[in-house]
Amino acid sequence: MSMILALLLAAAPAADPLCATPAPLAEPWTSWTQSGQGKAGTQAQGAPALILGKPVVATLTPAVHVQFAVPPGKGATEGFGGLLALSLKQSARIGIGLSGPAWVDVVSGTTPVASVDHGHGPDCSGLRKIVWFDLPAGRHLVQIAGSKTPDIRVMAADAKANQPR
Repeated sequence: MSMILALLLAAAPAADPLCATPAPLAEPWTSWTQSGQGKAGTQAQGAPALILGKPVVATLTPAVHVQFAVPPGKGATEGFGGLLALSLKQSARIGIGLSGPAWVDVVSGTTPVASVDHGHGPDCSGLRKIVWFDLPAGRHLVQIAGSKTPDIRVMAADAKANQPR
């Protein structure tokens, strides 16, 4: 029996040594791994709040049932989607981080806001995608579309949060 166990262990794929431990994240993403759960909205009216610096694992809805404020750039009827409200007291460059592949738009009023940059977190951080937007003060709608999974970690971060002045 121990011979079979040894063969099974030898045949098992080795863990990726690069991802043995999560990568540390710099500001403004240091709270990325904190816990928080919620259900993303399906309509702009009553969309739950996304608070700067507070990640949430959002439960999404099949995208065909989401009433997007504006048509998403991609994935409007594919996979899962949802809406979150983001309120800002002052204008800021805001990054929207996602844990998985999905499309993210920010809508101000009835106008989509063009992204100014995009990227991702460090390898093994779980921060798969970051899209940056220059947003004015006020209420905005974060639209997620085309997620392959019904749950996605999402976080909004101010580019200048906790940075030296």
